[in-house]
Amino acid sequence: MRKQQFNGHKICEALSDPTRTKILGYLIKEYPEARTIGEIEKVLSKPVSATTISFHLKKLREAGLITTDGHKRGFRAARRTINIGFNNDGFHVKEE
Repeated sequence: MRKQQFNGHKICEALSDPTRTKILGYLIKEYPEARTIGEIEKVLSKPVSATTISFHLKKLREAGLITTDGHKRGFRAARRTINIGFNNDGFHVKEE
């Protein structure tokens, strides 16, 4: 896997929505296995359409938090864990 440069603004935007944090948490728990939209839909606490889930997955992908080999093959967390911090030196992401 190639090293990725993180964009703090995109990560904050992606994690600002409770549905996206739930999806990311599920994909991290299932790491490194990929999960389909149908499987993701089942773990959400309220009904969400496949179109809306796809929108949330796009935001998580744009932030570099998840990857996919195509919708039919599913989505997976890009890594098992990341630590996100912000201090007077700016936004920092530490991969583990």
